[in-house]
Amino acid sequence: KCDEPLVSGLPHVAFSSSSSMSGSYAPGYAKINKRGGAGGWSPSDSDHYQWLQVDFGNRKQISAIATQGRYSSSDWVTQYRMLYSDTGRNWKPYHQDGNIWRKVTSGCDFHPKLKAMFLSLCYAFESPKF
Repeated sequence: KCDEPLVSGLPHVAFSSSSSMSGSYAPGYAKINKRGGAGGWSPSDSDHYQWLQVDFGNRKQISAIATQGRYSSSDWVTQYRMLYSDTGRNWKPYHQDGNIWRKVTSGCDFHPKLKAMFLSLCYAFESPKF
């Protein structure tokens, strides 16, 4: 259960990514139910190692992740690998049930929950473009 969304109030500079299709698809637009820019973050078509990173500014307890496709698009995530860090340099993979890849489902709760300052999602996309 998400009691308080962590990213909705973060500024655009708190988000970084492996690439962006253009400024309208910048990582700062990677927020749930937002239609700013072109409707969400999209990496470059030639980027085969896509990732999105969030800097929370200080350590936060992370209990769940919600993802959605870009607004008015057929681009969406089917699974991702999550890494977390307190420095933004030394990353640890998040394991759940012995697996580092998470399939996107409607309830992406974490057991165990984690605390981190940085979160990075490495994506496996399913889209006609990629």
